[in-house]
Amino acid sequence: MRKTLRDIIISTIILIVAAALVWNYYDISIFLNWVKIYNELGLLNLYTMYRYNQSYRVVYLPLAPLTFIAFYSLGEKTTNIILNNTISSLTPEYTEYIKLTLIRIFSKLPLVLMVYLTAYLLYKKERNYEIIKWWFYNIPLILAVATYQFDPIMVFFLLLGTYLLLEDKLLYAGISWGIGSAIKQVPIILLPIVYMYLRDRSKFTKFLLSFALTILIISLPFMLVDPVSFINNALGFHGDRPPQYLSVFNIPVLLSGRDPQVTNTVINIWPYVFSLIYILILLTLKIKPRDKDSLFKSILAILLIFTVFNKVVNPNYLLWTYPYAIYVLLKNRDERGLKLLIIASIIAMSWPGICFYTAAVLNKPVYIEEEMKYYDARTLVEKSFQGYGRILLQLALTIGYMIKPVIQFIYDNLNIIGVILISSYTSIMIYVLFYNVYDIRGFNDLKIKVINGIKHIKNVILAKTGKCYQK
Repeated sequence: MRKTLRDIIISTIILIVAAALVWNYYDISIFLNWVKIYNELGLLNLYTMYRYNQSYRVVYLPLAPLTFIAFYSLGEKTTNIILNNTISSLTPEYTEYIKLTLIRIFSKLPLVLMVYLTAYLLYKKERNYEIIKWWFYNIPLILAVATYQFDPIMVFFLLLGTYLLLEDKLLYAGISWGIGSAIKQVPIILLPIVYMYLRDRSKFTKFLLSFALTILIISLPFMLVDPVSFINNALGFHGDRPPQYLSVFNIPVLLSGRDPQVTNTVINIWPYVFSLIYILILLTLKIKPRDKDSLFKSILAILLIFTVFNKVVNPNYLLWTYPYAIYVLLKNRDERGLKLLIIASIIAMSWPGICFYTAAVLNKPVYIEEEMKYYDARTLVEKSFQGYGRILLQLALTIGYMIKPVIQFIYDNLNIIGVILISSYTSIMIYVLFYNVYDIRGFNDLKIKVINGIKHIKNVILAKTGKCYQK
């Protein structure tokens, strides 16, 4: 207990530093455009400006931008009041540093709050200090707060809805997953798991209606104002994006030196390959009614393949799996799996970090896969560390200057390094999937599972025609 408390205190200090000193300015510059639209055009026009300028895109359902706008605006107003009434002797430079730090903290309050609400939820339901320690011992969590990603909010509502499902509170479970989807659409891919778990059409309908109505209530005002822009923002932008960061589909793109023809080919074949893998996983999962372990394993399986075989896999996506992964790994006493999860987290953080850091040290451009074009890395990094965060940045740049030949070598070979990192990350995710979800311990286990899986799939298909598969 004492060791767990120590770990929580240390991670809390890191979390506070991450919240106060840094954010990802590339994303924040887009988020600030949401605030600009709110102030100049009104909230309901949030999705309209995308048709005129891509930097005004809103690639989320409404609850994510609403959260940022609300807390950024609150932070800005509160900070101005504090500075106007309490500080008059500081130089403009230090006043600006304090202002930026306070606005960052206020803006990230919902992220930090959800970190601790998730920890409380896990403790309340599991009564296990070890799982709390591993929740805080969580690199993707720190990364999501540091860079300002909405994943901690979505993960809380996803996990809450899962526990409500286990308690048969279907109405509230649907609402919880609906709120999570209105932050990030991730829970939508888990709907078949709910149906397989409930095995009752009327119960699933109750869950689905509350889920869909929650999303509709949140989204409808924006859809009515500009339905075309709403669809183009929330869905269209994602469809056109190339493979990004940790996606296994990024490997051929990197090996080709981002050849446009290879990129377009991958974009075109990705939906079919992913759909096939997704369906195969669904067909081979064995979910028992009212069984917590099989529900958590099944959700983990879908999230694992989504954080490998999705077209876009950012480092913060690994956070989606964390509550389910640590539950399953601790349940299975898989210490190697827990250590590998940490390694996967380091890899996930390293790939984009290396791209930005090496380019910033060398004062060279960085390739932004999301938009398929280059940006000034030094400018983006400096604006990400504005305020007191400049101390950390200056230290990092100084170290980089001292080993500049190494930094140059890494920058020149980023594509190969990316392939190695993605391959390592993918291997770890596949290990967790096979070892902890499918209980595969070796080649013979794999062979048996494949044979049984094929039989099971045949039975599922033939059952639709009223036939039964015989051995």
